[in-house]
Amino acid sequence: MSYRVIVIASVLLVLMGFQLAPASENLTMEQVRRAAEEGNVKSQYNLGIMYSKGQDVAQDLELANRWFRKAAEQGHAKAQYKLGLNYIEGRGVMQDGIEAAEWFRRAAEQGLDKAQYNLGILYDRGQGVAQNVPRAARWYRKAADQGFVKAQYNLALVYERGRGTVDQDWGQAVKWYKKAADQGFTKALHNLGGLYAQGKGVAKNEVKAYALFSLAAAQGHSRAEENRKVLEKRMDGEKLNKAKKQARDMQQQ
Repeated sequence: MSYRVIVIASVLLVLMGFQLAPASENLTMEQVRRAAEEGNVKSQYNLGIMYSKGQDVAQDLELANRWFRKAAEQGHAKAQYKLGLNYIEGRGVMQDGIEAAEWFRRAAEQGLDKAQYNLGILYDRGQGVAQNVPRAARWYRKAADQGFVKAQYNLALVYERGRGTVDQDWGQAVKWYKKAADQGFTKALHNLGGLYAQGKGVAKNEVKAYALFSLAAAQGHSRAEENRKVLEKRMDGEKLNKAKKQARDMQQQ
């Protein structure tokens, strides 16, 4: 029996929450603006956030990007990331993959996991940069090593498929699916279940596969539900009871 495994990489860029840095707490708009004009990098970033949200000021995405750029040019990683995100989305600026890649790279080199992941996406897709799957995998790994779940999942996909000059490596695929699954990432739970069901990169274990499919199905993954039913039909009563118990135990962890 072949178990269908999701192999389409997640390509939606990660949106970063709008959060003001502590430096601007309890400050008025004018105080933030004055500090920004004097070159305070946190205030420049926060002013960009305020214009993005329309918080205490009329929303103005162009002005937001102007202040993000000022902070980004001073090396503020979150401003660099935000500017890159706006360039990729065409938010207050013309869409520009090259600019997006440059600002993601600057933030990624400072260790910002979201930027590392999104730079990996651009290399994976060949957007704003020449397509380079090994380089995408390297940036995914940097974010994955920090626990960024989507990067862990995408890295597992690269190893599962053996894309570009990255060799197929079932063991590495299992490793990174496990890390993402441990964080409850639905697609990783399903795909890891598929590898256990087939014995790829790990000893075949249909009980474990059933439990993983159950967890993914509980989160609304329709294919996981289908695969669980396939396994259920193949199991005798004792094995099915064991699988259901393991699924319950995993849900309570």
